[in-house]
Amino acid sequence: MRKALLVVIGGILILVAGMVILWEPADQPPPEIVQPPSAPPEPDLAPPFQLQPPPPFPVEPEPEESEPTDILPEDMEGVPDETEPEPIGFTNITMGFFDDLAEQIVTGYLPPGSELNPDSTGRLRIHFSALNRRYGMALVGLEHQSPSLLEGREEIFSNLLQPEAIENLWMIFHPFFEQALDEALRSATWAFPAPNDAFEQRELTASEQQDFYRLASAAVSALAHAVQLYSLHDESIPLTEQWLLGQTSAFAAHSRYQQAEAELERAQQEAPEDQVRILDERLERDAAAQGIMRAIAVRENARQELLAVFLSATPRPDLTEGELLYLSEWLWRRLHNHPPRVEVFMLLADKLHEMALRLQPDN
Repeated sequence: MRKALLVVIGGILILVAGMVILWEPADQPPPEIVQPPSAPPEPDLAPPFQLQPPPPFPVEPEPEESEPTDILPEDMEGVPDETEPEPIGFTNITMGFFDDLAEQIVTGYLPPGSELNPDSTGRLRIHFSALNRRYGMALVGLEHQSPSLLEGREEIFSNLLQPEAIENLWMIFHPFFEQALDEALRSATWAFPAPNDAFEQRELTASEQQDFYRLASAAVSALAHAVQLYSLHDESIPLTEQWLLGQTSAFAAHSRYQQAEAELERAQQEAPEDQVRILDERLERDAAAQGIMRAIAVRENARQELLAVFLSATPRPDLTEGELLYLSEWLWRRLHNHPPRVEVFMLLADKLHEMALRLQPDN
């Protein structure tokens, strides 16, 4: 009996000891589970029970700053490289722009002795204002994502008028432009006198093609020189503003004169016997006429000061005064709110000078 009691007591002690060893208190946190480095840490206050079974495989977050190392080179096509800047400006300009520009330049050539140019020397009839209307209004070969033409033009200028864009455009597109110019020149025909007071269409001879390239080179060189002079001059922006203000004032003076003239005619028709009213209206009309003279004088003075930016240079650009004024207004619109673009236009002038050299017949 004593032995049996000892056996029972020993069994109870062993059972209690086992419970003490295996039992964990309720307020003791569970042992920390070491997660893989890429998995997020468990929250501090995790719920004691899972309401739903966990997914069979852990979903690891995408690394924030890691580059893939298991992608083959051919699989990287179309994947942007975040370490290098994307090319600037190519989303707004297409090859159609350079093809069309080449055609416009070739079309402007009037070979000597042709129907439109009976003189003995060739002429190149290219106007910057006409090109600006074609590409600034019709946007031939240019694209944008803006809702309006005005915003679209600003988008195009903002993207293209950057040093990186000018460099990239020159490096990539100038060979295509030269090829387009050569193809347009070789495929075009001009009308030349033929017997019996008729005209025949023919392509240009080798000497006429050289004459075209000589004139095209001179035209590009003149444009580059004018852009350079305007960009370098410290007073080009305020002088252009004075010229624009002078034009506005002259237009306003003409409007006041026309209004005063209309009031005088109305007074003469409505009350021909009212000489006092007629005299007052006549004095207003005469004062408006004097205002026109003063406004024109101010405008012409501003015009001469602006032209001096170009005409005082040696050599002066081979452009008409009208073309120089139009170019000044165009450059002013691009620069007056964006002074840093001066460097861009200086770079553009350098590229135009280089293009002029490449277009010379000897090259």
